[in-house]
Amino acid sequence: MDRSLRFFLNKFKQTPHSLRAVPHVNAPDDSCRCDLARLFHHYYVDTYGRCPPDPDPAHFEYARFLANRDDFRFAGDGIGVSTSARRNISTTFGQAFCRWFLHEHLNITYFAHMDAVLNRNLHRGFGNLSLVRTTKGDAPDYVCAEDVDEVFMAEAKGRYSSISFTNSEFATWRQQFSRVEVRDSRGQPRTVKGYIVGTRFTTEENTDSLRSAIYAEDPDSPGEEPLDSELAQTLRAAVVAQHYVSVFQKLDQSLIAAALASATTVPNQLQLQATVWELQLALPNMRFVGGYWPSPDGTLPFAIEDGRAIARPPDPFRLNAGRGTFFGVEESVFRQVAAVARFGLQRAADIRPLNDVAPFYSAISFLRDGTVIGPAEFFFPVDTISV
Repeated sequence: MDRSLRFFLNKFKQTPHSLRAVPHVNAPDDSCRCDLARLFHHYYVDTYGRCPPDPDPAHFEYARFLANRDDFRFAGDGIGVSTSARRNISTTFGQAFCRWFLHEHLNITYFAHMDAVLNRNLHRGFGNLSLVRTTKGDAPDYVCAEDVDEVFMAEAKGRYSSISFTNSEFATWRQQFSRVEVRDSRGQPRTVKGYIVGTRFTTEENTDSLRSAIYAEDPDSPGEEPLDSELAQTLRAAVVAQHYVSVFQKLDQSLIAAALASATTVPNQLQLQATVWELQLALPNMRFVGGYWPSPDGTLPFAIEDGRAIARPPDPFRLNAGRGTFFGVEESVFRQVAAVARFGLQRAADIRPLNDVAPFYSAISFLRDGTVIGPAEFFFPVDTISV
C-alpha cells in the first residue's frame, strides 16, 4: 500500500535518479510514491524503544487517519484535537518522512539522534573527533551515514502550514547547522554535509490541488575544511553503532545495546543466545535474528516439540485468530554488530548496507540496515546461535 506526494528540491547539484522524470536527464519529476510499510518501519524504529501499540505495519497506528485516496492526505482536518497534539504528531511524522526520504532517495542507511552523540567529545567511539554545540537553540535532528566514509547531518520538519525555501522559517532551519560543529583533534571545525527535509501535510479540508509535499534542501555546511576519509570513517563507525542501539533493544539484546551506546565491550565469558528465523516468502537464503510480539489474543501457527518447531495452527477452524508481529535483523548483520559490542568500535567498519529489496507485500518491510518487520506467521524459527 502506498501513497503519492509531491516533492521540491533546492540546491541539489544532481537530482537523485529515483526522483528523475527521465533517468538520463538531470531534472526532477514532480511527485513520488511512498510505501506505507517502509514509512511505518522508519517511524517505529525512530520512535519506540521496544513494542509500539500495534507493531503490524498493516495496522500502522495512524493509517486509519489517512483519507481513502491516492495521495497522502489525512482525513478530516488532520490528527489531534489540540494545537500541541497536532504539533507533536506532525514533528514525529516529519522525522519519519525525513528518514524515509534520505533512505529511499539519497542512499542513507544509518541514523543516530543528535542528542545521543552531541557533546560526547570524551565518548571513546569518536576517537579524536568531537561533536559539540557552539550556541544555544535547536540543533539538527540526526547524524547519519551512508557507506564507507559518507557522513551527514539532517534536520526534519513536519507541519500542516505552508513551506517555502524562501520564507523566514526555512532560514531559521538552516541556522541549526551552525549550532553544532564536528571538531578534529586540534579543535578545528570540519565540514559535514547537511540536509533539510520538511514535509507539509494536507487534509481532506484542503483543496484537491493542494497536496502533501516534501521540501528537501542540500545547504552549505559550516566548517573550515571537509572531513578526510579517516576521520569520516571514525564518525561513521560511531553513527552505525548508535543506529543499532534501538534495534538491539527491540531484539531484547540489552547487553549488546548498552555496549554499543557506551562504546564499551561485552566480556568474552558471556555467551549471548538468539533465535534464527526464515521468512517463508520472497527472500530466499536470508535468515533473521529476532522474535515476535503477539496481538492481544494472538497465537502462532506452530508449536515446540522436542526442541523443534512444528507447524500447527492453534485452531484450524477459526478464521479470525490473532497472530503477532515479527521484528528482526538479518543474521550476518546481527553477527557483525555483536562483534562491535564484543571487540570494539573498530569492527563497525565491517558493517555494510545490504542490497535493497523492492517492496513485495504491503505488511512486510525490509531495509538496507538488515531490519525486517512483518506478520509473525510469515516467519519460522529454524536455529539458535551464540555470539
